[in-house]
Amino acid sequence: MICLANLRPQKDHFNLIRAFKKVSVTHDLWTLHLVGKDFEDTYSDEIKSLINELKLEEKVYVYGSRPDVKNILSQCKIGVLSSQSEGLPLALLEYGLANLAVISTNVGDCKKVISDDTLGLLIEPNNSDILAQAINKFIEDDSYRQVCAVQLNQHILTNFSQQKYIERVLDIYKEMMA
Repeated sequence: MICLANLRPQKDHFNLIRAFKKVSVTHDLWTLHLVGKDFEDTYSDEIKSLINELKLEEKVYVYGSRPDVKNILSQCKIGVLSSQSEGLPLALLEYGLANLAVISTNVGDCKKVISDDTLGLLIEPNNSDILAQAINKFIEDDSYRQVCAVQLNQHILTNFSQQKYIERVLDIYKEMMA
């Protein structure tokens, strides 16, 4: 499982780590990989302290920025975003393009990417119990997880690809010229 997000308070890694602790009680083989810029500040220190406090040192890994994100994504099955606020997060698009099943908090424009439960699981922020339930759902229902991953991949290719944006810009120009 992966979370692509810089280590910043609005990304709410604490919620994800607490949820993962609950999940790890029954799903011992799963690991969580936190990939994103580590500002090596108080927030970063608190994340690492929480990992130690919850005795997750062997299950939660903090990588910082990495040039090999595609390789890391290819080794994961679930992408999670537990933010308290967002715009349109590129992480969701990266997860979808990597064929991951996605869990995201319902903030910002996340609903534009995960518009229904055939594309992933959209949950309310700040609730580690609900996040843990969503993670468990994907872990325990391999078929549903795979369907969501495939559907999200197609949705992103259809609606968020570079070609789609070029078509939209051309449509705007045509409207302006008419």
